[in-house]
Amino acid sequence: MNFHGSLLLFADDFDAAEAAPLPPPSTAGEDEPALPQPSYDQAALEAACALARAEGHAQGLADAAAADAARVAETLASIGVYLSEAAAQAARATEEAAVMFARLLLSSMLAGYPRLGERHGAEELRALLRHAMSGLLQEPHVTFHVHPSMVDAVTGELAAIPAKERAHMTIEPWDAIPPGDTRVTWPNGALVRDTVAVASAIADILRPLGLLPEPEPDCADAVSR
Repeated sequence: MNFHGSLLLFADDFDAAEAAPLPPPSTAGEDEPALPQPSYDQAALEAACALARAEGHAQGLADAAAADAARVAETLASIGVYLSEAAAQAARATEEAAVMFARLLLSSMLAGYPRLGERHGAEELRALLRHAMSGLLQEPHVTFHVHPSMVDAVTGELAAIPAKERAHMTIEPWDAIPPGDTRVTWPNGALVRDTVAVASAIADILRPLGLLPEPEPDCADAVSR
């Protein structure tokens, strides 16, 4: 028995993937408008590119110049601050040097002040006696205590006075008195010229002003401390 038909119950295969729908037929070239043609040529395009490059280059140069100017301004400001600080330091150094020089000069002067009597003591002593002589003539008895080298200076000063008026005056040499110093005594008083005391008094005036260094402590004081 011959059978030529299909043995399947259904003719469709449900396991097969669904076929993709076919795209609609193309209608290009029928309804779409044509693209516009460019309104510039190759020369215009190259000119626009060249202009853009030139503008970019100019902007870059301007930015670089502005950055350089800012760095220069910052550097100049730093230099100005440095110069101001240097000027202040120089002023302080100059002031300190001037103070140190003044201290050295005054210290040297005061250290050598008592020795000035060896050179100018006679003139200063005579000037002192001339200033005090009017009062000394009124005293009943006056004694001049001076260094032996100053006896001639006192004698020369008294020589200008009449002998009767200076009869109550005597001169006593005293080695303990420095040249130029003197101690004039009378019954109710005395006149003293002490160059060491004068130098000490000057130092006491100048030291609080910062014009003299502080005195060095004595060895005994340093040990006690």
